[in-house]
Amino acid sequence: MTTQKRTPPIFWKHVLSLVGLYLLLQTGGEFYALGWASGHWLGRFSAKWAIAFAIYVLLAIGLFALLALILYSPKRLTKSKMRMLEIRNGLGGFRWLFLALLALLSAYFVFVSAWGALFTSVSTRLLLFIIVAVLSAVLLSNEKQKLVEIRSLLLAGIILGSTFVLAESFALVSDYPFSLHWSEGNRIWDYSILFGRERYNFPPDQKIPALIDQGRQTLWGLPFLIQDVSISVVRFWDAFLVTIPYAALGWFAFRPLKNGRLQWLLAGLWSMMFLNQGPIYTPLVLSAILLILARRKALWLALPLVFLAGHYAGVSRFTWRFAPAIWAVMLTLGDAVLLSGKLAFKDWLRAAALAVAGLWSKGLPILIGIVQGLLPSGGQTSSGSGSTPQGTGGVETLQGLQATTTDQPFLWYRLLPNEAFPPGILLALVLAAAPLLLLLIYTVRRGMWKSEKWQGAYTVVALGAFLVVGLIASAKVGGGTDLHNLDMFLITLILLAALVWDSGLIEKLASVLKTDRYVRVLLILLVFIPALQPFLTGKPLDLLSDERAAVELQRIRERVACASPHGEILLMDQRQLLTFGQLGDLALVPEYEKKKVMNEALSSDEAYFEQFRADLESGRYSLILTEQIATNLKYLNDDRLGDSLVEENNAWVNWVTTPLLDYYESVDNPRELSIEMFVPIERDFDC
Repeated sequence: MTTQKRTPPIFWKHVLSLVGLYLLLQTGGEFYALGWASGHWLGRFSAKWAIAFAIYVLLAIGLFALLALILYSPKRLTKSKMRMLEIRNGLGGFRWLFLALLALLSAYFVFVSAWGALFTSVSTRLLLFIIVAVLSAVLLSNEKQKLVEIRSLLLAGIILGSTFVLAESFALVSDYPFSLHWSEGNRIWDYSILFGRERYNFPPDQKIPALIDQGRQTLWGLPFLIQDVSISVVRFWDAFLVTIPYAALGWFAFRPLKNGRLQWLLAGLWSMMFLNQGPIYTPLVLSAILLILARRKALWLALPLVFLAGHYAGVSRFTWRFAPAIWAVMLTLGDAVLLSGKLAFKDWLRAAALAVAGLWSKGLPILIGIVQGLLPSGGQTSSGSGSTPQGTGGVETLQGLQATTTDQPFLWYRLLPNEAFPPGILLALVLAAAPLLLLLIYTVRRGMWKSEKWQGAYTVVALGAFLVVGLIASAKVGGGTDLHNLDMFLITLILLAALVWDSGLIEKLASVLKTDRYVRVLLILLVFIPALQPFLTGKPLDLLSDERAAVELQRIRERVACASPHGEILLMDQRQLLTFGQLGDLALVPEYEKKKVMNEALSSDEAYFEQFRADLESGRYSLILTEQIATNLKYLNDDRLGDSLVEENNAWVNWVTTPLLDYYESVDNPRELSIEMFVPIERDFDC
């Protein structure tokens, strides 16, 4: 019986061996495809690729032989195992040095080196990840007679995963003058307006409009308080904001234990990995941190903290306006049960007071507007419109809220696997959240987490509400390409995990891991799924060389200099060139920024595009710089089924490309930058 428990059944041995063989063959196929046609030294292989492929074949044979021995004849490896144990145990503190090198080299391979752009298949990345994870677990194991054990495996997963999350974000820190992705440059322009307005040649008495909420603009705009701040510093701040606050949420939520500082540190790093699966906008994370700071504090201190959390969330995104109040109640009830095992009247009173504080600034006006809208005269007082941006007063009436949430179509198919987001929202959410959710349910059923029926009912309702809101928002056109709209749901799971942590589970974990296979499996999934995600999808930046970027920038400057005397210059895209003075003292034309134009196109705003067409027809702009325009409609039900973002593409073609090409013609199209420049068709100047 003992042998059967320790040795996996023969079925699982066969499964593991087949999976290993599949990964090795698939990786070999990718290697072969990359090397073929590289030269004529051996067949169609160059000497370099032929040697590299031969080395891979030998390594693959060795790896599969090792896997087979581990599964089917482990006794043959006894001497080798003892030798490896002797070497590992003799390394002492140097194990951490080797671990750091292994993690950093893996991150370098994926996010920096040219190899990361070549080897992108799931099989190759997964194979490499498994090898690195096992080697890391071997280095971290403190068991004198074991190469790998569950605790070292989990620790390896957290260290590797947090390294990959940080590397993925900070690899984007660059002084490259052009946008790194679709909206990056224009987002930087958005951020700069609040504190860096003086950077622009624009009348000081006029407001510069930007499609961004106050919360994000304030937070991401802080670097522009520094005079002459560089684009690399701004990008560093962005990388910081989408990583470190995630970890900080975990460090605030999970209380450090006596003699348990390492577990507390790891809990924060795991939180960073978990929330990176969204990713989650930082203002909501900061609001959650304020809620945590209010936990178990005197009411005079908790009330302003919760009020500030509600206000900041409300000015950042209108869908967040109720989240701080809901979290405040959930944590209050949870803490009350943990401390006394039941809910008293004073607990309900505290929860109600904190809920009102969280709603007072931004949530309460929506509730009042809904009530007024339901009254017989409510329909006469609406001031909302379909074009009301998030965070403005239009959502504070029932009609305005309805218009804001329905002004764009819903694409429910994006909840399922699709070209825009291959796993689809539902499957991606299951992978991201199911292990933690199942673990939480398990702790309740086994009595590891003290709960009370009203607390449990409230928690279920809160999770369900956040889930529904997130799924609806994800299905809206323009979304559905990641899990960022499930932000409130994912943060709620973190807060619930913190309650379980406080119930004493972490102190029982060592014994639970030894006796409960179900918990072991859930914890492995909980760690390795978020650790694997950036490693599978990451790749190095594909940027022009400094010399080539300078040449392309000079081409743009020459076009701008030639066209400026004949009219206004409209930068629909690449507005960061104005932010950092790359185009001199060129006057800012704030209208028709690319994100705003796309938003209105998705809303089919006829009035907006009537003005756009009128400006084009009048030849107002002597030069328009935008991304390479889409000219063809896409369809989901024909041979072009594989095209992604079909609806977004077609909205752009119908509302932007068509009027633009009626009055303007393309004169420059540097494809490496995905930039295109247009001038009026019947212009009286030649550039």
